[in-house]
Amino acid sequence: MKKLSIRTLKKILFFTFFIGILITLYAFLYNGIRIHQFEIAGVKLEGLYLKLDKKLIVQLQTLNLTSMDSTNHKTFDIKQQIQYAKNIHLILQYFQEISIETILFKDYQANLFYDGNNFTINLPEVYVKLNLNEESSKILIEIQDLYLKPYNIYYQGSGKYNLRRQSLSLVGKLDFLESQNYSTLASVHLQINGTLNNLLLTGSSTTFENIKFLRPILPKIQNPLVDAWIFDNYSATDIKIHDFLVSIPLKSKNLLEDSLKNLYVSLEANNTHITFHPNLPPIHAKNLQIIFKNNALEFYPSNPNYQNHSLNGSQVVLKNPTTNPFLQINIATDTILDSTILSLLQTYNISLPIALPETKIKSNLYLGIDLITHYIETKGFFTAKNAKTLINAMPLTSEDIQVKLDNELIYIETKNTQYENLLKTDTNFIINTDSKNLSGDLTIDFLLLSDKLPELLFIQNQKLPFNVDFKQKDKTILSLPTLSFEAILSDSYSFNFQDIVFFLPFSKFLQNYYLQGGKVKISTQDFESFKGDLKIQSNQPFLLDKTTNKPWNSLHLLLDYHPTSFTIQNIDNTFKFHSSKQSKNLNLKNIALFIDPTHFSNHILNDIPLIIEGENSNILFKDKLLLGDYFSFSIVDDEIKGVLRYKNGVADLYKKNDFYTIDAREFGDEFVNTFIKKNTFHQGRFFLNANTNSQGILIGEIKLSNTAINELNILQNLMAFIDTIPALLSLKNPGFNQDGYYVKNGTIQFGLNEEFLAIQALELNGSSIDIKGKGILSLKNNNLDFYAQLITVKSLSNIINKIPLVNYILLGKEGKIYTNFKIQGTSENPIIQTQVTQDILLSPFNVLKRVISSPFEIFNKTKDESIK
Repeated sequence: MKKLSIRTLKKILFFTFFIGILITLYAFLYNGIRIHQFEIAGVKLEGLYLKLDKKLIVQLQTLNLTSMDSTNHKTFDIKQQIQYAKNIHLILQYFQEISIETILFKDYQANLFYDGNNFTINLPEVYVKLNLNEESSKILIEIQDLYLKPYNIYYQGSGKYNLRRQSLSLVGKLDFLESQNYSTLASVHLQINGTLNNLLLTGSSTTFENIKFLRPILPKIQNPLVDAWIFDNYSATDIKIHDFLVSIPLKSKNLLEDSLKNLYVSLEANNTHITFHPNLPPIHAKNLQIIFKNNALEFYPSNPNYQNHSLNGSQVVLKNPTTNPFLQINIATDTILDSTILSLLQTYNISLPIALPETKIKSNLYLGIDLITHYIETKGFFTAKNAKTLINAMPLTSEDIQVKLDNELIYIETKNTQYENLLKTDTNFIINTDSKNLSGDLTIDFLLLSDKLPELLFIQNQKLPFNVDFKQKDKTILSLPTLSFEAILSDSYSFNFQDIVFFLPFSKFLQNYYLQGGKVKISTQDFESFKGDLKIQSNQPFLLDKTTNKPWNSLHLLLDYHPTSFTIQNIDNTFKFHSSKQSKNLNLKNIALFIDPTHFSNHILNDIPLIIEGENSNILFKDKLLLGDYFSFSIVDDEIKGVLRYKNGVADLYKKNDFYTIDAREFGDEFVNTFIKKNTFHQGRFFLNANTNSQGILIGEIKLSNTAINELNILQNLMAFIDTIPALLSLKNPGFNQDGYYVKNGTIQFGLNEEFLAIQALELNGSSIDIKGKGILSLKNNNLDFYAQLITVKSLSNIINKIPLVNYILLGKEGKIYTNFKIQGTSENPIIQTQVTQDILLSPFNVLKRVISSPFEIFNKTKDESIK
């Protein structure tokens, strides 16, 4: 027999010693070991009883862990926790019973029991009782009770863990309990499947009232808006989770974020109220679908109703609630855009200056709200047919409206937009809600300010750019740049025309009253009555400066316009024109009025009387100036009645069609000299009476008395002619000399039309000379054809011997001396000559009678010859 080696001997002795110790330990364990107290590695144990039956039995009164260092704990790791559970399960296989009555750790107590099948642990925050059994490489798990005390969550379930595949499968029910009476708030049927790499949780729930019970469970949400949208912004009579699914990647470094990306929850709520904004009433919906997927919380209300307005099709989405929360609100309506809907938009800083209180409008509005920066992104589209619109309380009707919203910009197109009977147009414009500005184009079918005649403004078939400023709540400013026009729309309306020259083609009113340009301000409250301030340039010919007799081309006028009347006057009240259905009145002070019938247009000469009154005002009739202290004319159709007064003189005028009657009395030299534009008369009294005959010729008589005539070319040339005849020098006496011709009294009978002035009889009685004559004057070229006699009352014996050529002198029956003259040339340059002897001897009166037997024959004959 071989000798054992020392090494072999040592091994035998070691195993013999180890077996001996085990046998000894088994003997002790079989009978039981009690240890009153001991401490190991900072852990204190009291009342330890250890016994071996089939397996180990451990009983411990107190396990004190308060001295252990808990500061150096590691981050929660699911995989590590499962590995701990596997190791614990492996260790528990060697124990028949474990009982720890008290576990002390820091400031809380716990206890733990294991009877070989059921494992029970009661911690301050968790109570769990479960059964673990191994069967064919599987651990059968039955969770009899699992209660998370701080969250009031109770779970019961069962399943298995496959040791070979390392897969877990659990099915159970999760109850959320009320903290006071532990009644069930909600129950979730939960199924867990997974491996060490990934867990998949699915389930559904019974009905519950709200999900606020989840607030203590989920990580605290710092953003109050996000927290409100998850828990508070909606309420319901009952809520149910139809589907719940989350995939938990156990190896992920960002477990919570990655799990939320995979989380899917589908809830249904009935009879819900959804609060979009704390300052707005809630939206009611019979049914609300709530879905959480792709890290976004989505709300889909069914038949939502907001203040009796349908919002069917609206939805809300809350994206990235835990990282970068962004709220998306889609509002769909088919309702009237009244103050209720407008206030909803204004809450989100969307101010529309329009309302459609009686018109349904289809709209689709998107609001994107960054819940951190509070930036709001807006998109939307609105459509309406046969719409009644209010723009700052101004009612409009439109056949079609298209509105596109893009953040601060609102694009609007309308077709056949009409305001009463004043405006019809197509529009295309943009509203900037940031700058509170509106700009675009008006394609005007017609724009009419007052449909009365004459129209104040009438624009048709024009395309006009325009701009609207509505920064101020109490007024809106409209401008038409190409027309230099601005309107202020408020409780009242004000229109400013920077230069009315742009409006002249569109205003009968401006055209009829000869306006050419200038600034105009017009205000109204009802588009029926208007007040205006007009600083204008005009080519009107009627109103003249009294000093220069030149037309006013610059006027400052005030306008008061009503549907049945209007008044326009200059600011110093020297001119005032009032027009109504009954009459037109023109009142003048200290100015001159130009009258030319060719300037009267149909808007003045109609069946409405025109009354013209002047105070200390003159009249310029064609190119003749009539001085006046007062005058009054009434014009109806083609009938004129008038009176003119100047100092002692009074003139009455009547005209109807082509018939005239003039009666002027007691006028002085100033009036007459001004009228004939010559300083011909000095002192005297003048009378005129004339009327038209059936042929349209004005037949009249002029009377004058006690006046001296000078600066008359015919008279001056006659005096020069006398100077050439020595025998006639005796005619030059104080009554007929270089100082003029004094007339005691005189008459002139005449006939007048537009071409000729015929003098039928001219008789001037002076102190020493009388003048008689007949003739005709062409008004076109001032040509004269006139015959006159100078009659002296000197005795024949005193004169006849002094005349060398007796043929120049004729004796009358009265013993007077008659000297005959023929006057031709023009009124400015008359040519005077004596009659030939033969004609004189044949009796000058008979000759004159034959040549100019009457003013009508002279007039008619000369007129016929001119025609030929």
